[in-house]
Amino acid sequence: MLKNNKLRMIGGFLLVHFGQFVLADVIVDLKQGDSITVERVIGQPEIKIDGHLNEAVWAGLPAYDEFVVIEPDTLASVPHATRVKFFYTTDGLYVGVDMDQPVESLIKRLSSRDQRQINRDGISVTLDTSGEGRYGYWFGVNLGDSLLDGTVLPERQFTSDWDGAWRGASQTTDHGWSAELFIPWGTVSMPASDEIRRIGLFISRKVAYIEERWGWPGLPDTQAQFMSVLQEMQFKDVNPKKQYSIYPFAAVGRDLIDDKNLYKVGADFFWRPSTNMQISGTVNPDFGNVETDDVVINLDATEAFFPEKRLFFLEGREVFVASPRADTRSNGVGNSGAPYTMVNTRRIGGKPLDLPVASNVSIPGRELARPVDLYGAVKLTGQVGSFRYGFLGAFEEDAVLRGSDGGVPVLLKQTGSNYGIARLVYEDSVGGAYRSVGLLSTAALHDSRDALVQGVDGHYLTSDGKLKLDGQVFTSDIDGIDRGYGGFFDVEYTLRQGVSQRFGIEYFDDKVNINDLGYLQRNDSFRIRSAHVRTSSGMSWARSNQFDLRGFAQKNAAGYFTGGAIYMTNRLTFNNLSSMTFVTSFTPKAYDDLNSFGNGTYRTAKRREVVMRYSSPSTNDLTFGGRVGFREEALGGNQLKIGGGVTWRPNDRFSADLNYSWADRNGWLLHQESRNMTTFNAEQWTPKVTLEYFFSARQQVRAALQWVSIRAHEDEFFVIPDSPGDLIKTDKPAGPSDSFGLSQMSFQVRYRWEIAPLSDLFVVYTRVADKGLALQENSFSDLFEAGWRDPVNDVFVVKIRYRFGS
Repeated sequence: MLKNNKLRMIGGFLLVHFGQFVLADVIVDLKQGDSITVERVIGQPEIKIDGHLNEAVWAGLPAYDEFVVIEPDTLASVPHATRVKFFYTTDGLYVGVDMDQPVESLIKRLSSRDQRQINRDGISVTLDTSGEGRYGYWFGVNLGDSLLDGTVLPERQFTSDWDGAWRGASQTTDHGWSAELFIPWGTVSMPASDEIRRIGLFISRKVAYIEERWGWPGLPDTQAQFMSVLQEMQFKDVNPKKQYSIYPFAAVGRDLIDDKNLYKVGADFFWRPSTNMQISGTVNPDFGNVETDDVVINLDATEAFFPEKRLFFLEGREVFVASPRADTRSNGVGNSGAPYTMVNTRRIGGKPLDLPVASNVSIPGRELARPVDLYGAVKLTGQVGSFRYGFLGAFEEDAVLRGSDGGVPVLLKQTGSNYGIARLVYEDSVGGAYRSVGLLSTAALHDSRDALVQGVDGHYLTSDGKLKLDGQVFTSDIDGIDRGYGGFFDVEYTLRQGVSQRFGIEYFDDKVNINDLGYLQRNDSFRIRSAHVRTSSGMSWARSNQFDLRGFAQKNAAGYFTGGAIYMTNRLTFNNLSSMTFVTSFTPKAYDDLNSFGNGTYRTAKRREVVMRYSSPSTNDLTFGGRVGFREEALGGNQLKIGGGVTWRPNDRFSADLNYSWADRNGWLLHQESRNMTTFNAEQWTPKVTLEYFFSARQQVRAALQWVSIRAHEDEFFVIPDSPGDLIKTDKPAGPSDSFGLSQMSFQVRYRWEIAPLSDLFVVYTRVADKGLALQENSFSDLFEAGWRDPVNDVFVVKIRYRFGS
């Protein structure tokens, strides 16, 4: 049918200036349940992916304009048209989008890839390439040609981890802007298919000047269903030929600490012999010096989690995701906590395992933190019918550590580890409900010990998407440790659009340990947790409001209450697009069995926290925000924290970000040695500055400095009791002062030129410091200077990688 039951003819096929076309757009009115049969173009069309929809192939294709407002989730009609066209060839899918909008309202802001947090005009296409709501990919083009992409799993688990070899471009027009995308079939995974291949479609458009997102179909985040109800598209005879890609690279650099040259040559390869199988590998990979992690000072017993950034391990990783708990990143306002995952590939090529040495042998911290090189890695992923599978193997080189024995230099060798991962998943969607069962096995093999983990996971989603069940159980078998067991089960129910309730229960015995290749914040725990989320929009006095109430309670195997809290968060977005967030929490008295580092269990006091945050409208060239918070310490002291940030974008090419945080802590409790604990009066100062300039969307220079510093003065002294109870106040133990200063920083200047999709030239200077010292009268400037003068990494690198393939 035609929209309003009429043909809307904008013009004939009129050839005008310079051979460009004024297209005759036939707007198709889709009814619920209608499928789109995408037109196939035989041969190789003459088309340039530049954002202009002026090639003859676009003329006469039907257009679709079914968009409604999904952020905020009003599902209201939209004020500007969005005309979407499709066609495909044996090579891939072409998407053209012509968007109406007052030209003076367009917001173009260039950035590096996958920067979703920036408010700017953009269009994104999500494809359920499984055709059954099992897995998919999304591709985004922002005005100015900055690209975004990633993967999606049921029902709405979006990530930006994956980068694909596809093309996208945009152009400003006299009535708004337009975009073109070309997605090669060989870039994505697809199951084997008969003559007709079905692919689910979702398109969203960001309209920055009113900070709205429009979607087709109208599926806001507050609605239960997503992948199971996408717009169906049909393609005939899509059976791509075999695809291959080879990414050779060469890197040359200079280690300015050791005063030596660095050389590295290697290659990644990807081969897709069929649509439903991919084999990939890497030989002599270079994973360092281009990306840096955020600086985190962590003096607790629980390990900080850092996400994967390396392309080889990100490609095809979705099959190894066994639970929504594996990725806790969220756009919501609530505290989502740490991930639970059997597969944390950051363990591969991480720092070397602890090396037992004589007491008179010392090893510098920079040697212990240096990543281990890999000989290589190989990965196989694919699908056969209702089964998906994945295998990964990685092989570390031996690490050579430089130390000293009584002042005499020595070389120490720590053998590398070998890693293996195997995954098998059965999925079906009979009757519209999604269900799956998966097996996951990991192995971390080292001369000192082998660590094996096996897990089973299950997932269920009702046909209406309202009830979602996820669970996983696993067991660990580590040399020298009894077999351990653990697992969790989560229930989520969507009462109506904008209102959801989650409940989870978990148990881990005191032997289970998945951290040789996975990530689990703690074992020896039984925990229940719950979260209630309400989102409202369309109010006359405000744009939207999100309320989040959640909490947890846990105990250990000995029966001691080891933690619990209630968190309430409310974010109100005003009609002028500014926002205010209020956070409050309460933590009751509990027993801490971790932060003594194995030296006993002690009791902590109840704690309260209040935080207020404000953010100005992100549509402005100059945006700012601020926050202030108050929190009680473990033994009753107080913490005051003040922070904020300013972002300046005077044009689409340049941006400057300044963020800062200052904290004043009285009664900060830290373990010292043996059974001794000390409270500190401390100041913490955390600035971060980032400057970026873009010559184009494919070429940029970036400078970033992040610094975290602490000045802590000893205050009171305690001893951990022999049996669980209150800490025992005591006199200062004999020895030097516990007062300390810390200075951790990361400074990087990076030039990047994306020569072609996934082909890059990098010129990078990186300086990293991690300096601890006994605090005397040191100021923050003294701490900064001490860290800058004594870095653990000081490297200049030039690296080029180029993609060859079909």
